[in-house]
Amino acid sequence: MKRSRQQKFVDTHVQGALLRRIVFHWIAFFFVTALTVILMKTLIGDMNLTFMENMQNSVGEFSLVGVILLCLFPVFLLDTVRFSNRFVGPIGRLRQHLQELVNEKTTPKCTFRDNDFWSGMAQEFNQVVELVQKQEAEIARLKEQLSSSGVTARG
Repeated sequence: MKRSRQQKFVDTHVQGALLRRIVFHWIAFFFVTALTVILMKTLIGDMNLTFMENMQNSVGEFSLVGVILLCLFPVFLLDTVRFSNRFVGPIGRLRQHLQELVNEKTTPKCTFRDNDFWSGMAQEFNQVVELVQKQEAEIARLKEQLSSSGVTARG
């Protein structure tokens, strides 16, 4: 079993965009829910009270639900970040291995954490690395063969 991820934000660009969407949706949900509950309670409220009195009572009754929803908001954001690490983390790790492969022509085996999405992608990447290394070895062998036969190889 691999160690747990220590870093909360693996890719701030992707995870920041995801959090902004969650915040927008949460705010929209909160206000639509508040408006719906308050209007419904006001419209079907006590007929002996005025519309404004019913409205004030409804706002007061919704305030407890509103406080609870606001308290849950950071929990939802933290869970979103943690969950997004399961797909952002593997892509970040794969990008790192790709950069190593480009710059150094080799990279250690790519592995993802047990709970991460796209675990098959690491295996496929490792197969590509093996193929590249075999082709590099074949090119080196052919260059050696050419140079030993007196023909100069370019490139």
